Amino acid sequence: MSSGLDNVSIPLTSTLSNIHTFAANPFAPITHNGKQYSLIYIGNPTPTMSDYSINASAKSPRSRPNSPPSCYSPRGVENIFASNADINPTTLREIATGLVQTIKNRKEVHRFAVLAFEDKIKRLESTIKGYAETYERAPNGYVRNTMYPDLKIPLGEGAYAEAYWVTPAHNGYVQVYRQEQGPLDPPYSLPIYTRAVYSSEPIKPLPAWFHQLLVGTPAIHANFAKAAHRLDDWGVAADIAHYRKLDDDLSCINTELERLEAKAGVVRIAKTICEGRLELARASKQLAHMECLATPFVRQRNEQLTTRGGWKKSMHGHAS
Repeated sequence: MSSGLDNVSIPLTSTLSNIHTFAANPFAPITHNGKQYSLIYIGNPTPTMSDYSINASAKSPRSRPNSPPSCYSPRGVENIFASNADINPTTLREIATGLVQTIKNRKEVHRFAVLAFEDKIKRLESTIKGYAETYERAPNGYVRNTMYPDLKIPLGEGAYAEAYWVTPAHNGYVQVYRQEQGPLDPPYSLPIYTRAVYSSEPIKPLPAWFHQLLVGTPAIHANFAKAAHRLDDWGVAADIAHYRKLDDDLSCINTELERLEAKAGVVRIAKTICEGRLELARASKQLAHMECLATPFVRQRNEQLTTRGGWKKSMHGHAS
């Protein structure tokens, strides 16, 4: 009598994600009435239990090597029971063992998931703690911004925020934080400038020695900038850095202009030589019939030049 499993395909609707991921051998055969039946993968990109069928095998169960217990989906096993009423105890034992292994695997996955969530919670709590501390004290190296009350942080769309914590930089900028920022946030970098000192004394041009230190050698300029950083007005050191950079940029531009001017001079000479060769070849006489293609303005100008040339020659008595 037929066992009901020979040459039949049983669609299993449960998803295979848990079975396929955690099974030691998801394709291990099941023994029934002296024959082996295997879950055979059909081949969809994302496999489900409906992609598998139970096919009979003629191999003896004694030839099957020992392997770890397979994992079986509860819903898949339920479908097998619904389609096959006569299943021997050995097969039932294997199915039960597979279900136990599935429970163990899912319990282990759950344990790792809990550990991952606990680690994420700890990191978020440490982040909140860092933000709370920033509200109460200045970040390392920063002070409360009382020197530049008008210094604002652009936020876009015409919105600005107060620069609450500030620290000087050595490139003409300061780094600032908003009050609600934390240590994990990157600071803003804003340019600053000197503050005007109003006095009854007239403003005088910068002396020559000051200009020399502004554009001096790197060693001299470094000492000069270091002394400026000791001042209460950070803008002095910032403008010294700005001036140095602008002077370097201007030197690069002048060098490029000199290079281009020299290149333009070479091109002018080559153009003049080329024009001379055309004159020696009487090219305009040979192509005089093409004069009609020139614009009226160019023809009128050529006629004026020819008339002036003839008048000058007649004045000197060298008209041809």
